Amino acid sequence: MTWLKGRVGAAYYNIATSELFVMDDVIEDDFSYCITRTLYRQCQPRYVITSSGSPEAFTNVLKKLIVKDTADTSMSSGSGLDRASHVALKILSKTSNTFEDCVHRVNLLNLTSEPQGMTSTERITFLNSVLNYNSKLMLHALGMLLKYIDTNWGKLALDPNGEAVYLYVNYVRLKDLVMIEEETYKELNIMQTKYHPSLFKFGASVKHEGMNLFTLLNRCQSRIGVKYLWRLMQQPTRDVTVLQDRFRVTEFFLNPDNRNLFESLRSSLKNLVRLTPALLNRYATPLAKPHDWKKLSAALSSVIHIGELCDSCRGSAMIFSRVADSITRHMHQSRYFIDYIVDYEMSKHQGKFAVRAGVDTELDELNDMRKSLPDMLAKYVMKDMPALPDSVDTAKLIYLPDIGFLLGITGWVGEPPEEVEIEGMEFKCSIGGIRHYKSDTARELDEGVGDILCKITHRQSVILMKLIDFLSEDIVSITKAIECCAELDALMSLSTVARDHNYTQPKIVKSHVIDIKDGRHPLRELFSQYVANDTQSGESSSLIKIFSGPNACGKTAYMKQIALIVYMAHIGCYVSASSARIGVITNILTQIPLMESSCYNASSFLIDLRQINNILYSSTPNSLIIMDEFGRGTAEIDGLALLASVLNNFIKRKNYCPHVFVATHMHRIGSILPPDPIFELQMFDYVFSEENTLVFLYKVISGCVEKSFAHEVARSMGLEDDVLNEAVEIFESMRRGEMPPTKPQEDGRTMMRRIANVSKDEENTEAGKLKDLIKNTMMREL
Repeated sequence: MTWLKGRVGAAYYNIATSELFVMDDVIEDDFSYCITRTLYRQCQPRYVITSSGSPEAFTNVLKKLIVKDTADTSMSSGSGLDRASHVALKILSKTSNTFEDCVHRVNLLNLTSEPQGMTSTERITFLNSVLNYNSKLMLHALGMLLKYIDTNWGKLALDPNGEAVYLYVNYVRLKDLVMIEEETYKELNIMQTKYHPSLFKFGASVKHEGMNLFTLLNRCQSRIGVKYLWRLMQQPTRDVTVLQDRFRVTEFFLNPDNRNLFESLRSSLKNLVRLTPALLNRYATPLAKPHDWKKLSAALSSVIHIGELCDSCRGSAMIFSRVADSITRHMHQSRYFIDYIVDYEMSKHQGKFAVRAGVDTELDELNDMRKSLPDMLAKYVMKDMPALPDSVDTAKLIYLPDIGFLLGITGWVGEPPEEVEIEGMEFKCSIGGIRHYKSDTARELDEGVGDILCKITHRQSVILMKLIDFLSEDIVSITKAIECCAELDALMSLSTVARDHNYTQPKIVKSHVIDIKDGRHPLRELFSQYVANDTQSGESSSLIKIFSGPNACGKTAYMKQIALIVYMAHIGCYVSASSARIGVITNILTQIPLMESSCYNASSFLIDLRQINNILYSSTPNSLIIMDEFGRGTAEIDGLALLASVLNNFIKRKNYCPHVFVATHMHRIGSILPPDPIFELQMFDYVFSEENTLVFLYKVISGCVEKSFAHEVARSMGLEDDVLNEAVEIFESMRRGEMPPTKPQEDGRTMMRRIANVSKDEENTEAGKLKDLIKNTMMREL
């Protein structure tokens, strides 16, 4: 990453997939560093590289991201072996990584997808068509990245003799991204970075994290589908065209007429694997198991079948056209050659790659010779028998790999002679009491037949490498086709959840409005009956909603419900409501009490202030803001003044005010704020039962409660009656401006009991000592 004059450029490389990603220069604020944080969360890097010329503030942000990531992962796993605990920040020398040096390295970039045989001039022309050379910071960052990989590839990939492969360049588009802080992802229980479905943690998120929105929406059939869904949920978008196309996918699969197609696609998606240069290199080594080839063939067959299915409905959504168009003739040929060449049964029997009969004439001749070898050796041994001494009774020719043919003496007339030498023959070894010699016939076979197993292995290796080379020729197309299938897998997952939970399609508009009918919390409704509520913000409704109500009446859950519905709409997912019309949101900002404030090295009130500061600085008219109990961490009068000041800041923005939802127990807030239709007081309804106990109705209505009913809530939770009764008395006295009442009778009884308990232990208590005892006891009571 590189930073200069309020702009940031970046590039990153995925070792597992051999893909390069670049981000054009974008404006970055030096307050919250949203772009930097978002890109870090999206990449999940192992190494972060920047130049020593970067501003200290920018470098400090990178350090904090790494330290916080490490702390979060360590707390969750208790192990030092996780990826985050090894994230390293590399600050490279500015003099060794000048802009000119980095651009020169970029000009030497060799992509697998580029035309072959290009001159230097043609290469630069080609790269200009791939990269935006006007993005100076991006070029600088990309050059630093490539130079670092060149120097450290052996350490990065544990392959000292290899070199990095770059398939193609992808662009990271952040201009249409809905900005959401990582803390907001945690507070809304959407997902957490430390449970990223990496190669080592695939499927572990449910086990470690419990139910969250990601685990709810994850019905993917493949590993790469899960990873694509994770990336999709990390990148909520404001691009209405993209969202509408995702909605069309769900709409298509919710149609009962397309149920059979849906099931066929799901079945094929289970076989998807990501084919990369690193994986192909593994197939070219003894590490590849026989079932790996069968798995690869099944993956290619599934991709081709998915493409054929999508071709039949390409007009329904863009993803279907992309998948269908990604299938090439070369992919059909690759699948055919794998099945034609690889003998799966023989490979399983031998435990290594084996070629089918009929594929290669030379290999077939070698295999035939190997099969007929026992009969041939039985005939050839007769040529050696006349040259053997009379003491030899029986002998046979054998073949040993890497040694060749040998004559073995298997039987003697009487006892074997102690002398092992036989005239005209070279003694080699004795195995199991059988002496082996290199005879003239054995030498003749060595020259005529040779090391047949070595020849077979060599010939099969030649065929294997030709097959690998053929697959590599179109690896870019195969990779892109598999990526399209992964996207389809993720979108079908959203469709499955929409069908199972009766979600509805939201209407995304470019208006300043949030209008939700019968909204439900997508997670809480899974475990209990949930009361649906409407939400109206903007247009003819107020933009600021201030909620009050008894403790535990549902204020926080309702506000999170709003944020989750808006978020789901911006990833292209149907929402938990009967209808929803949602204006495009630029960012979701929250001030919600954190569960783990100790790792932030700050009090809860200080954390609240940091969040509010970020809200005030980063909010736009199209922001969604959630504030929960701001000011609770300090004196009530101070907290009330701060809350009123923050809300007044939004009120003054008039038509440029964002959507603001506030929950508070400071019931006087409505009387402090200046009258304005831009804000509205709402409460959560409740009633008292016949037993005079508080009953929550969990329904939003207009108005404001006068108190929080803390005593009633405490009684419902089983707090002792004597404690509650005394608390009520103290509360009533303080409300009247009086001191809490004392109980002199109870105080006197307590004093006398203490005196009695002390004096009974001493039979003779002097009068002076008794006076001192009474005096000390009274002082202690006071």
